[in-house]
Amino acid sequence: MKLTILGTGSPLPSVQRRGPSQVIECGNDAILVDCGAGTLHRLVEAGFATLPLKAIAFTHLHSDHVTGILDVLWAGWIQRRWQEPMTVYGPPGTRHFIDHLIEAMDYDIHVRSGEILRREDLLPRVTEIEEGWSVQGADWRLSAFRVEHLPVDQAFGFRFDQDSASVVISGDTKYSENLIRHAQEAGLLVHEVYWTRGLREAAAAAADPEERARFQLLPTYHTGSEEVGKVAAAANARHLVLSHIIRPRPDADYAADIRPDFRGELTVAEDLMTFEV
Repeated sequence: MKLTILGTGSPLPSVQRRGPSQVIECGNDAILVDCGAGTLHRLVEAGFATLPLKAIAFTHLHSDHVTGILDVLWAGWIQRRWQEPMTVYGPPGTRHFIDHLIEAMDYDIHVRSGEILRREDLLPRVTEIEEGWSVQGADWRLSAFRVEHLPVDQAFGFRFDQDSASVVISGDTKYSENLIRHAQEAGLLVHEVYWTRGLREAAAAAADPEERARFQLLPTYHTGSEEVGKVAAAANARHLVLSHIIRPRPDADYAADIRPDFRGELTVAEDLMTFEV
């Protein structure tokens, strides 16, 4: 099993960190998890330009996790990179999102369709997921579990298993006991993070009450650097990979908060990093 981190960023635009996205390769199958801004270009940079994707899986429907799907779907359709429509897995609301995306692009689809490009080849096949949902591949299994990202009430993490290898992707969440249960003994745990001290300092320094309130609210739906090590330790994960990095800091700042709790391998991910599991 191989993981390629395509984008490690947040909703804040960054040249170095594109929107959240990663590809998991299980044998001959490649599955894209989340599809933030810039995903298509990162796919090309990572060498996936000619590798058809088996499916796209959304952890949740926040804009920074889904806006890149138009680029990915259209590039595959125009280049005729797959022989059948893309499969999309996602929370309730995914079908509504995809249907309205297709509707918004109806004119473009109409003028491009003809003898070579067919409308029906573009339209994704959508499966909406729930707690305990899973799908079986040739020699791998993908399962979904709920995480805590209120006010988003349908947010999920994913676990990939292939033989003795496993990769868990947290999605967006605060400290989650359910995630810990589903991440037990994970070979690789990809988890979101913000720097705890930096957020406290930013909240204290904010002159605007609304800005201060936003900073103070963030820990209710994201995981701080002082908590993420506890998550990895409780799950007995072998390797913790930090991604979806909110306001990036030097690696040492994260390590200082994480090392008291977690002694396994630790990586602060950058775009296009790869991991063999």
